[in-house]
Amino acid sequence: MSTIKGIYIREHQVIVEMADTPDVTSPRVIRELFEHYGLNPRRQFGQNFLIDGNIVNKILAAVEIAESDAVIEIGPGAGALTIAMARTGACVIAFEIDRGLARLLKDLLQPWPNVRVIEKDALKINWQDLIGSYFATGASVKLVSNLPYAISGPFMYALFKEKMPFMSAVLMFQKEVAQRLVADPGDSDYGGISVFSRYYAEGKVLFDVSNNVFWPRPKVGSAVLKLKPRRRELSSGEEALFWHLVQGVFQQRRKTMLNNMTRLFPHARMQLPDLMEEASIAPAIRPEQLTADQFAMLARIIYNYHNQI
Repeated sequence: MSTIKGIYIREHQVIVEMADTPDVTSPRVIRELFEHYGLNPRRQFGQNFLIDGNIVNKILAAVEIAESDAVIEIGPGAGALTIAMARTGACVIAFEIDRGLARLLKDLLQPWPNVRVIEKDALKINWQDLIGSYFATGASVKLVSNLPYAISGPFMYALFKEKMPFMSAVLMFQKEVAQRLVADPGDSDYGGISVFSRYYAEGKVLFDVSNNVFWPRPKVGSAVLKLKPRRRELSSGEEALFWHLVQGVFQQRRKTMLNNMTRLFPHARMQLPDLMEEASIAPAIRPEQLTADQFAMLARIIYNYHNQI
């Protein structure tokens, strides 16, 4: 039976009336909805829609969502997870960049006044300002997303730049991105984003997700990762130097730390071996062998040295 009850015109807008809440984890239902709304999956937005109710339930369990929660969802797509969260009574704000999908979602979510759909690019959001604007002061906000592969790296860098301002984040990534975010020093996947992830959050891959549970089907598998903010020790000035240090050394990751730091801090060339010794870091060690805490300690020492001269 069709999920579309009727289509009519009101004030120059096409209004689609649903017979009931559609099962948007069904490929047939999604195709039917897309046909009526004149939509197609858009490759430039990395749109792959979740079509497995079991995976939706596993993500929902990982979020540990309650009626009193405040939740931000990025890239709700066809609304599989959004509808599931709406039913819990939680306050949900979903950001969707695609105008057509945003229109579809607003129609699907009409029965739930606790959900708001906003058409906006997630890469252009100031999270601290947004949380302050939409939620009560001091609210603990959870983040949920099936992140488009194309924006996962820039999105996470931006999130860490704002110091991970969420109570928790349950995020689905391309599997190799998830592995980089939780990689340990010495792992082949370990890089700058691993260091920032380890400094700003405690992360754990919860489960893998087959590419067969999406429509259209992506070429690679995914994984769901949970992040919780970690206490930070650096001052704002030390933290800015920490970013400069980490991003700089991983541009030439095969060089030793001493060679990298000589390039990054030429004015302190003669003092660098002593500064590294103070941080208990061997000059010949390579960037991928250092922990986030070692990078943080080294940044603090260099920052303090700068302030003394």
